[in-house]
Amino acid sequence: MLKLSDMAMAGRKVRRDDWDELGRPTQGAIADAIDEGRADDAKALSNYTIPESKALHDTFCDWLWDLFTQIAKRHGEEELHQMLRLTQGGWMMKRSWLGFLKMRVEDRVYLTAEMMRAHHCGPDQDGTLDIADRGDHYAIVMDPCGSGGRMRRGDPVDRTPSRLGPPYNFGATKEAHEWSWGQAGVPYYCVHCVMNEVLPMEWGEHPLWVTDYEADPQKPCTWKFYKRAEDIPEDYYTRVGRKKPAPGEGKY
Repeated sequence: MLKLSDMAMAGRKVRRDDWDELGRPTQGAIADAIDEGRADDAKALSNYTIPESKALHDTFCDWLWDLFTQIAKRHGEEELHQMLRLTQGGWMMKRSWLGFLKMRVEDRVYLTAEMMRAHHCGPDQDGTLDIADRGDHYAIVMDPCGSGGRMRRGDPVDRTPSRLGPPYNFGATKEAHEWSWGQAGVPYYCVHCVMNEVLPMEWGEHPLWVTDYEADPQKPCTWKFYKRAEDIPEDYYTRVGRKKPAPGEGKY
């Protein structure tokens, strides 16, 4: 039997179903509630899917930033760069890069929006995005991003502070690097977004999308998907130590 009720220690509602029902996926319970005409239960469970998935998502993001900080502290910032390059340059980015090459730009945006909704973007961490056609590119605006943005600002939903301060004290680049958009002070977690640009540049000479990173964590972060590679501004190449290819060069 469905029992969605407040749990004081968690600070929110939690499923406390009978043991034989507790392991059933929430989406199945939503479908049953709809089929049985229990609209209020269906709405409550639909809202519950957000905090249900948020806790594990946020813990892993926090853990990654902490791991990146420890690597940089113990082995130096360049070792962090190489670690990101090796891990992102393998199965993960290669797979998505090859898939995206076969798609229209619009389809890349549709799939990326799906991914970022699941990434708990937005002030309520419910996946809210602002997506717009800006003429030469499509923009996905995250205010904040569900990982780096949330951690830099602090989490208003969980009432936890910025991870740049205590008790976390996660790190940021001490020096400006080509792999930190030519800036010091970029959170080690956010550096993986630089690799999202640099690796496709190395494989195909153009990034699939570019990031408008804001040093002020209170400002939104934007991903831009240019409709034509030749329209990507030169600055997005030079900031990571690359030269923009001539028109017609590259794989897309």
